[in-house]
Amino acid sequence: MITKSFDIKHLLHIIILMFACSILMCATTYAQSNDTIKAQSPSLYELRHERYIKRWNKLIPNQATVQYAGSIGMFSAGAGWRYGRNHHWETDLLLGFLPKYHSETAHMTFTIKERYIPWHCKISSRWEIEPLTTGIFFNTISGEDFWKHLPSRYPKHYYGFSTKIRSNVFLGQRLRYNIPKRKRLFHQAVLVYYEISSCDLYIVSKATNKDFPWRETLSLAIGVKWEL
Repeated sequence: MITKSFDIKHLLHIIILMFACSILMCATTYAQSNDTIKAQSPSLYELRHERYIKRWNKLIPNQATVQYAGSIGMFSAGAGWRYGRNHHWETDLLLGFLPKYHSETAHMTFTIKERYIPWHCKISSRWEIEPLTTGIFFNTISGEDFWKHLPSRYPKHYYGFSTKIRSNVFLGQRLRYNIPKRKRLFHQAVLVYYEISSCDLYIVSKATNKDFPWRETLSLAIGVKWEL
């Protein structure tokens, strides 16, 4: 009887001890899981750092352009950004070259262009047509023959426009090819486009002189654009 009583008490002690250990282990595991969740939750610094990186990433150009003609040099190339809801807006910075045989000396040009694309019309999973692109661009040209302010050798108000800086408007169309994901290396899409433009000087000349030829009023540009 003494042995049985001892065995029962010993068993009860073991059960109580095991129960206490299990509660302690559960509490420890719960505390560790809370610490893990807190560690995984981003701190205020991490959130600010992430926003900071995102802002700088937006400054990285996401498209490249090569253009022929268009009143900004015989050839021009540069980088740009597409942005806005459904990528309706684009900004390009282009550096152009005008060879010597087009003028007395060779010249460099710099252009900033803002473009609006109201519609993206899908033809298939790979092809899209953009039936209208429109916008403005400003360009300047190197060389002492071009001036921003009227030189003293000319009478006051002799020229109403600067010969160094031109303001332009344009209309155009584009065809876009979306590269399949498995075949992408550096770009996700390639676009070909044309644009018809005119500058402030030519528009005023045509408006005030009906004999001013259209071939000198309008300029045609053909280009290729790569989207990163």
